Amino acid sequence: MMRYLPYLPVALTGLLWLSRFFIRDAGVGVVNGLVVFLISWSLIVFMILPIGVRSQEESGDIIEGTEPGAPMVPDLARKAWWTTVATSVVWLIFFSLVETGAFAAMMPETGFWD
Repeated sequence: MMRYLPYLPVALTGLLWLSRFFIRDAGVGVVNGLVVFLISWSLIVFMILPIGVRSQEESGDIIEGTEPGAPMVPDLARKAWWTTVATSVVWLIFFSLVETGAFAAMMPETGFWD
């Protein structure tokens, strides 16, 4: 059961985003949801990339002609998956704040140019 837990936020995010094709309201739209997801994903991937990386110099196995600071095993597929899971959680928080009206309640009623 616990090994399927990371799939839950990703599946929920996908289903809620796909529901926007059929449910039209003033909340999160299809394009808005996709843009927020992609921007969040690109920010989170750069936060996750350095986690657990050992350089060739740290491992003591420097390959001739390469940078000693290059990673030995970057493990990009696992990091892409965990980036997607983390981004799905962020997107679900964004979705719930927009759909409940919490963002609209924080916006000022009058602006500087009114």
